[in-house]
Amino acid sequence: FKMREIVHIQAGQCGNQIGAKFWEVISDEHGIDPSGSYNGDSDLQLERIDVYFNDATGGKYVPRAVLVDLEPGTMDSVRSSPFGQIFRPDNFVFGQSGAGNNWAKGHYTEGAELVDSVLDVVRKEAENCDCLQGFQLCHSLGGGTGSGMGTLLISKIREEYPDRIMNTFSVVPSPKV
Repeated sequence: FKMREIVHIQAGQCGNQIGAKFWEVISDEHGIDPSGSYNGDSDLQLERIDVYFNDATGGKYVPRAVLVDLEPGTMDSVRSSPFGQIFRPDNFVFGQSGAGNNWAKGHYTEGAELVDSVLDVVRKEAENCDCLQGFQLCHSLGGGTGSGMGTLLISKIREEYPDRIMNTFSVVPSPKV
């Protein structure tokens, strides 16, 4: 039996807010508490735990997640949220400039400056995998970072891992909101 891992990436304010909730739910389903310890009640919970979690020392489980933003604010909020301490600190990759809801800033300027640091973390997570299935990206298409840098990340990852799955959870803007 081969482990079939997924590398999760969340980019921008929307991606990080939804991503934080995703990890709360997925951790809860697998019986993982906010410290990364297993407190579950069924062997089934640990059977496919490796799809989303890495094993760390002391029997801890750490999300295979990369958290990305062009400003620190949202990721500070994630870090201080209920499951904020479960993430690997090195996997927070952020800039200071912001993208000002501007796709071009996320794709061509500010985002392009940060993208190699993100890819280093993605690569490190991918190399740790037994048999990588692919990547899932949580982002929005309406702002600057999730849309601009998110699509940049898709292109770069696609280039480096052409035979892996690329799945996106893309939040589309609506005039009603």
